Amino acid sequence: MTQTNRLSSSAAKSGLSALRRFWRVCALFALLIGAADAEGLCPGEMQRAAKLRQRIVRDWPLRPANDEVSQYVQSLGVYLAQRYSAAGSAIPWRFTLVRNLAPNAFSIGAGNIFVNEGAVNFARDEAELAAILAHELAHELAGHFCQDNRSGASRGLFDIFSTQETQQYDVDIGSVMQKIDPVKEQQADRIALGILQAAGFDPRAMLDVAKRLPPGDSPHMMDVYRIRSLEHIIGNTPRMPSGSSEAFQNAKRLLNAE
Repeated sequence: MTQTNRLSSSAAKSGLSALRRFWRVCALFALLIGAADAEGLCPGEMQRAAKLRQRIVRDWPLRPANDEVSQYVQSLGVYLAQRYSAAGSAIPWRFTLVRNLAPNAFSIGAGNIFVNEGAVNFARDEAELAAILAHELAHELAGHFCQDNRSGASRGLFDIFSTQETQQYDVDIGSVMQKIDPVKEQQADRIALGILQAAGFDPRAMLDVAKRLPPGDSPHMMDVYRIRSLEHIIGNTPRMPSGSSEAFQNAKRLLNAE
């Protein structure tokens, strides 16, 4: 091995070691934020999420839960949660596909995560889809749906976009009006990187997704601040080998055939 190769190898190992320490901090952060009950949820979270889910089921076009694509997304999401922490395994995760072509996903609490079909189509590989799901998992694990007397209730809707400013923004999707909090979006991004690493997916997929999100005129759309934050966290971490399962490829084929 040449001196240059030895230096490159040493730098890569150093970067991975630092990143692993960061993931451990993220895991501790997720466990400490919010006062969760024995099921991994916050007091009243189940009831609030149930009411909001009723409105979504009533007003939005949803893909059947027993559908092959729906079952794949459900299995991938649960796998990510279980690989990350015991807290992730304790939450009753429920992933529901929305018949919408926009590359978006959002969570409403109590393990309820809604994923647009457009998000599955948007993902170039399984790591990118995992990144989208991991961000929503992270909101739950961070306790973002707990009542916070310091800043009011975190009632969810949290999607994969963030904002440039520190204020919250109202987002109206169908009959659901909720808030996008950029501070919590950044927290979710950080935890999501740890989720990806724990599950064996390339954390850089999160950055890839952020860079490819379509621009828009809504205040919560893609911005350079989020990308810079992700670049700073990831640093010079080398890419992990990527690949997609047959189940992912089959889900893409089924959606593209419709």
